[in-house]
Amino acid sequence: GTTTKTGLIQGGTPRVTKDYEVGASARSAERGAKGGGYPIRTPVIDLVEIGAGGGSIAWVDSGGGLRVGPQSAGADPGPVCYRLGGTEPTITDANLVLGRLNPDYFLGGEMALDAEGARLAIQEKCAGPLGLEVIEAAMGIVEIANTAMVNALRRISVQRGYDPRDFVLLAFGGAGPVHANRLAAELEIPTTLIPMSPGIFSAMGLLVTDLKHDYSHTLIERLERLDLGNLEESYLGMEAQGRQALLREGVHPEDISFLRQLDMRYVGQSYELPVPLQEGLLDTVLLAGVQERFHQEHERAYGFNAPEEPVEVVTLRSTAVGHIAKPRLHELGRDGGDASSAQRATRQVYFAETAGFVDCPTYDRYRLGPGAAIQGPAVVEEMDSTTLVHPGYVATVDKFGNVFLTGSGQAG
Repeated sequence: GTTTKTGLIQGGTPRVTKDYEVGASARSAERGAKGGGYPIRTPVIDLVEIGAGGGSIAWVDSGGGLRVGPQSAGADPGPVCYRLGGTEPTITDANLVLGRLNPDYFLGGEMALDAEGARLAIQEKCAGPLGLEVIEAAMGIVEIANTAMVNALRRISVQRGYDPRDFVLLAFGGAGPVHANRLAAELEIPTTLIPMSPGIFSAMGLLVTDLKHDYSHTLIERLERLDLGNLEESYLGMEAQGRQALLREGVHPEDISFLRQLDMRYVGQSYELPVPLQEGLLDTVLLAGVQERFHQEHERAYGFNAPEEPVEVVTLRSTAVGHIAKPRLHELGRDGGDASSAQRATRQVYFAETAGFVDCPTYDRYRLGPGAAIQGPAVVEEMDSTTLVHPGYVATVDKFGNVFLTGSGQAG
């Protein structure tokens, strides 16, 4: 509702950074993404955060340009359409005016939205001053927000040395699935995944994530000069601390594991890269493999490497992991190849691709079974979110109820 956060997960492991800012602007400070907060040096999930969420306010600046955010209407009073006293138009209001949200099925029908109030607010604050039609202004609001979100995705992928086309876009939160298809199209991401109950996805993640304690030990030394005995002793000391911390938290000894990592750089550099230290006996063969992985990581991150240059270690890092029991994903267990039984109604929805409103079927996500396929344009509704399927895309459902969005040519 206030921000869009983006992160990158590779091989099942989220990227972690040691630079973060708290206070005025909490976000990853890696590679120039610095804001106005206080910098801290502690391991955190590497996220890029921008002020573009469902509650972000649309406004016209002194130069006559349409802007979106970073100011937010928040949850109280919230968007104009909430009828809680909000007067400033937001991204949520724009999506409602464009037909992308169902005014009678917000929060599963528990909260009715004021489409006319949203329209009047956009007319007064944005469309009128700019000499635009309300629909044009609403589409502009959404596209400006989408552009900011695409830039955030680029910063977490392209600017980190990753090609977004090699990944799946996982979209969650209440508003994420509304915008995800458009973002994936802009970045040519082939597949978008919308999990079940995306609005509570973050809360569920908090409950099922493993417990972790991070420890570090500064050791600035050239790789070839490392004393392997001292190195092992340092790691064992950090692991002993981590084991005691997890045991105090009630983790069984057999559920404890450790991850080792070295922060490395070329001698003379002022920045370093994290390199995992594989399990096994610490010997020269293992360190040679670490050095090779560092060269590979440097080339991936910065586009070049220098194998002839000496490499040094800066910091030893250890993560103590307490594995907790995970719930099993619920299988739908019914045939649902025909999506027509889940169709609710048809309404007019505006798409940039069609430059106008089109008849768009709406579907009840809870009635979609495994194998169901929906050809866009379409809208899939559930209590805590809405998934927008753009023209030229198809939504398919797997046995766990996840929705996958792909280009029509990729379906099947």
